[in-house]
Amino acid sequence: MTAPYLSLKPLVPWRELTRPIAWDQIFGRHAPLELEIGCGNGEVLARRAGERPGVNLVGLDLDWVSARRTLRRINLAGLDNAKVVQAEAALGLERLFTPQSLAGVWCLFPRPWPSPKDVRHRLFSARFMRLLNSRLAPEASCRLVTDYKPFADWVRGQVPGTGLEGQWREIPPTVKSKYERKWQDQGQQIFYELTLVKRQHIAWPTPEEPKLHYPHFDKLNPEALTTWEDWGEISVLCKDVIHDREAERALLRMVVLEDELEQAFYLEMLPRPEGGFLVRPAPGCGVLPSLGVQRALEVAAQRLGADSPT
Repeated sequence: MTAPYLSLKPLVPWRELTRPIAWDQIFGRHAPLELEIGCGNGEVLARRAGERPGVNLVGLDLDWVSARRTLRRINLAGLDNAKVVQAEAALGLERLFTPQSLAGVWCLFPRPWPSPKDVRHRLFSARFMRLLNSRLAPEASCRLVTDYKPFADWVRGQVPGTGLEGQWREIPPTVKSKYERKWQDQGQQIFYELTLVKRQHIAWPTPEEPKLHYPHFDKLNPEALTTWEDWGEISVLCKDVIHDREAERALLRMVVLEDELEQAFYLEMLPRPEGGFLVRPAPGCGVLPSLGVQRALEVAAQRLGADSPT
């Protein structure tokens, strides 16, 4: 069986690497670094990589189908100056790139979230643009193209105070991407381009990732093996529990909400050789070490090891 992506070599296993990423080592050379946010089917990234061999390009997309299609195009073209990262946009910018390291960014037809109740999901909020500013090199720019004028107008309204200068114009079809062709087929001939140029640096340090401490307890309270919620500045939610009584092991499906970061993963409860029980992130979950994950570990251990009610 042939893998649809042909090879995983261009995929960056960022969760397994020291962060932020040493991109010169990933590409095996020093060159200007550019980023595409939302690489879709990869045709624009592959085309740009082929046209600009002296630039290192990274395509970032949360969706595995998009990442897979991008990998296939990179592999078919035999490109060694293009890589793929599967991650959410803000998390990727914040954790994987050092300040002032990006020579250019582009984002083509991001989801506009047209419903008023969904505006909070939109990319290019003022907060996101301050983060973007911090990762752009001096005078570097981000090109955003959309088919939806209300979204373009909303982004323009987010620009003040971000250290970016917004340049806006209407353009004909020039992107040559799947979504542009889709809107053209429906009769649209005008699109909206915003160029965000960095004029003033805004500091946004890379978050420190703590070394996680795995708590343990002596005696299990079986009644605690149930769902629960702990809301606060850092919210920890246990959504499901799988318990193997014979092996004295359990998996807790967790959701942790902290700042702008949301993580879903499993915690594993298992017996310790010296007695008692240990709680740790389940192997393979790829969880990012954070204060929220440490709190999830501690709250879970407190609940599981609490004395049974009398």
